[in-house]
Amino acid sequence: MPPSGTGRRVRFITGVTCIAASFLVYPAYIAIPFLPLSNTMKLSITLFASLVSWGTFSIGFYLSGREGYEWLKARLRR
Repeated sequence: MPPSGTGRRVRFITGVTCIAASFLVYPAYIAIPFLPLSNTMKLSITLFASLVSWGTFSIGFYLSGREGYEWLKARLRR
């Protein structure tokens, strides 16, 4: 069960939302090679997208905390 308490619940939901949002960057990787830009610019965009994705995932992991980890682990073991 997700953590109880209003503040902890909001933090948990925000964390899980950030984790889910971090995966929205991956479809962009498919489109980047087809952009009419130089190879250097494409590489820069790819690196930036990767940093945004991993940064958002890390923030979400931090916000969801230990409770989020335990909740997700329990849900995946069903």
